[in-house]
Amino acid sequence: MPWRFNDNVLIINDAGLIINNGFITDVGPWDLLRSRYEYDRIINAEDSLVTAGLVDPHTHLLFAGSREDELELKLNGVSYEDILKRGGGIRRTIEATVKADDKELVKVGLSRLTQALSYGTTTIEVKSGYGLSIDQEIRLLRLINDLKNRIEVDIVVTFLAHVPLGNGREGYVRDIVNSMSKIRDLATFADVFCDSEAFTVNESKVILEAAYNAGLGLRMHADELSYIGCSDLARELELTSIDHLLNTPEGNIKVMAVRGITATLLPITVLTLMTNKRPLVNVMRSSRAITAIGTDFSPNTWSISMQTAMELSSYLLGLTPMEALMAATVNSAYSLGLRDRGVLMPGYLADVVIWNVPNYRWLTYSIGANKVKAIVKRGKVITGDCLS
Repeated sequence: MPWRFNDNVLIINDAGLIINNGFITDVGPWDLLRSRYEYDRIINAEDSLVTAGLVDPHTHLLFAGSREDELELKLNGVSYEDILKRGGGIRRTIEATVKADDKELVKVGLSRLTQALSYGTTTIEVKSGYGLSIDQEIRLLRLINDLKNRIEVDIVVTFLAHVPLGNGREGYVRDIVNSMSKIRDLATFADVFCDSEAFTVNESKVILEAAYNAGLGLRMHADELSYIGCSDLARELELTSIDHLLNTPEGNIKVMAVRGITATLLPITVLTLMTNKRPLVNVMRSSRAITAIGTDFSPNTWSISMQTAMELSSYLLGLTPMEALMAATVNSAYSLGLRDRGVLMPGYLADVVIWNVPNYRWLTYSIGANKVKAIVKRGKVITGDCLS
C-alpha cells in the first residue's frame, strides 16, 4: 500500500533486519532478533540510519550530448519555451541522440546508472523520448532493456512520446498508435509530454488510450510549462502517475487523490526551470494525495541524485524529511506498479540503504553531500564496507 500524508511511520531504534534469499523475513529490536535466529553474517549499521532503497520514478537517462550553454541563455532571461522554439532543448538532444551509435549510448547509460546507484537509488525508471522517429524510439527502448542485464539497479522501462516530430503532428501520433504492439513488448509504461510546446490534450488522450488498450501502464507529464487541460485527463484515463504539476488546478489534485493517481514531484526541475511556479503541496497534503519524488534527470535537469531531489523537496516545496523519504521510496515504487519494495517489512525486497547520518531528519537537512554509507541490493552488499 502507498503512504499518504499523516499516515504513521514506525521508527525502531537499535533495530535489526533478518534477510533470506534477497527478501526481508523479520524486523524488530536487534537484541530480540539475534536471540531468535541463527545467521551466517552480520551487516553492521551501528549508529546509522537504515531505510529502504530509493526509487527514482522519472528519468530521461538515455541520451547523447549536453546543453550546458543553454544555462547562460536562461540566466539572460530566455525562457525554456523560447529555447525550444529556437531549435534547442529537446530537439537538440534528439539530433545528438539519433547520431550516436548504440555502443556510445550504452556506455553513457551505464555511467549514469552507476552514479544513481552510488546515491542510494536501487530502482529507477528510464524513458525513451529522444528519437526522431518511431524506429528510433524502438531502438532506444531496446537499448534500455539491454542495460537491465549490465547493472544491479532494477530498471523500469517507459516509452515516452516527447515532442511531435517525424511525420508531422498527425502522422507522428498515428505512427505511435500503430506501433503499440512493438512498444508493448519493450516497455512497461507509456508516457506523454502534454503541454503548450509538446502534445495537445487530445493527442495525448489518443496515445494513452492506445497504450492502455495494448496493456501498458499510463504516465503523463502535465502542466509543467502551462495549464492547457492536460491534468483534466485524470478524470478519464487510468493513469498511474501524473508528473510535474507546476500549474495544476486544485480540483485536479483532489481528483488524483480520490482516484489514487500518484502526484510525482520533480523539485530539481523547479530549480533548473528558474520558475516561481510550485506544485500545490498543501492541497496534496490536505487531500492525502499519493505523492512521489523523482529526479527528472535530463539535459535540462542534470542531476541523477535522489538525495538532491529529496533535499530540494524540503527547501523548495515544503515537504518534511519524513514526507520526502516516503515519497522517494514506497510511493515512488507504488507509482511504478512495484509492490515488493520501498519499505523495510517482512516479505519485501531487501533493498536497503545504510546512511552515514544518525536519523531520518538529516536526509533533507544536510545539502549536497553523498550521505550513503553502504547499499544492500536484494540482500547483497554492493557498495560500502559494513560486513562484520
